[in-house]
Amino acid sequence: MTRDVIEAHQLTKRYGSLLAVDNVSFSVERGEIFSLLGHNGAGKTTTVEIIACLRSATSGEVRVFGYDVRDKGQAKKIKRLIGVMPQELNAIERLTIEENVKYPV
Repeated sequence: MTRDVIEAHQLTKRYGSLLAVDNVSFSVERGEIFSLLGHNGAGKTTTVEIIACLRSATSGEVRVFGYDVRDKGQAKKIKRLIGVMPQELNAIERLTIEENVKYPV
């Protein structure tokens, strides 16, 4: 069993001609504190959204706890294991906090 919680290999994301994430590779070991730093528009949010199975990569591979983010069945498992707090909250006003947290994406 790997000690890596997150493994990204040659991760790339394009939006048309815009290259948002350019061939990024990194790993995060269990218990390690890891940070993505960069200027606005550097691809940090896009990278986190790919890790959280909220966005698809154009190419490359990402595994979280050994699960492949590209596999829909494994993506459900990943979403149960991790949490992401976006910088802008998009809660549904008529739902309670608990209902918003449990709301399927």
